[in-house]
Amino acid sequence: MSDETTADDATGQGAPGQGAGQGAAPDAERGRRPPVRVGGVVWGLIVVLVGVGVLLVAAGYTIDVQLAAIVLLIAAGVGLIVGPVVQSLRRGRSGPH
Repeated sequence: MSDETTADDATGQGAPGQGAGQGAAPDAERGRRPPVRVGGVVWGLIVVLVGVGVLLVAAGYTIDVQLAAIVLLIAAGVGLIVGPVVQSLRRGRSGPH
């Protein structure tokens, strides 16, 4: 090995002459995390609620599927509308990021 290689070369990810911090993301360098996406949170809650519904049906409970679907879609729609509005209001008060 030459003096120009880095420790990452052993894994095949580094290149000769490349420093350790050159490929890092800009957000990681500033110490900031990327913002949480509202859509991801809403879809996560939908998946969890559907899973809970499946568990309840498996446990012997009866669920009105049509009513459950209507409530789930209304809740998801409200979350997708209200979430970004609240997020933009918070950004407006705390200044630009």
